[in-house]
Amino acid sequence: ALMIFFGAYISPKKPVAIIFDTDIAPDYDDVGAMALLHAFADMGEAKILATISCNAFETTAPTLSVLNTYFNRPEIPIGIVQGNFPNKDCSQQWAQAIIASYPHAITSNSMATDAVTLYRKILAAQPDNSVTIVSVGFFTNLANLLGSSADSYSPLDGTTLVKKKVKKLVS
Repeated sequence: ALMIFFGAYISPKKPVAIIFDTDIAPDYDDVGAMALLHAFADMGEAKILATISCNAFETTAPTLSVLNTYFNRPEIPIGIVQGNFPNKDCSQQWAQAIIASYPHAITSNSMATDAVTLYRKILAAQPDNSVTIVSVGFFTNLANLLGSSADSYSPLDGTTLVKKKVKKLVS
């Protein structure tokens, strides 16, 4: 669709497809980043494909669920790093406070999808050279993705899949 702006035709930009990878717990800067990301999505400038935690701390997937629900996108897939590392706690208790106070569907990390599986599923379904990965945390998930093997979502190994589908990494 074209919009008319002062008599000129302007083609709206296609939203940037984003996978957001965060360590959301040790501090709350990631909440601000997610608020901005959802605001860009509200304006049609971003499409949030997934929110993924690179931190194994127990509040991370529920916190992502709270924020996605708060910003009216509870359907966004949520991933979690596998294993117990890295595991940075939320010593200020802010995540625990919002989890106790706001609605969310994912109530524990065990309810979230394995991060590498979710990355591979999302990337395989996207057009080539179209995804921006925004990482505001550890590179654990990205390292695991690069080291991943072919699976039911893609016959490509992780490095090849990333080279084919990812346009940009913002960290």
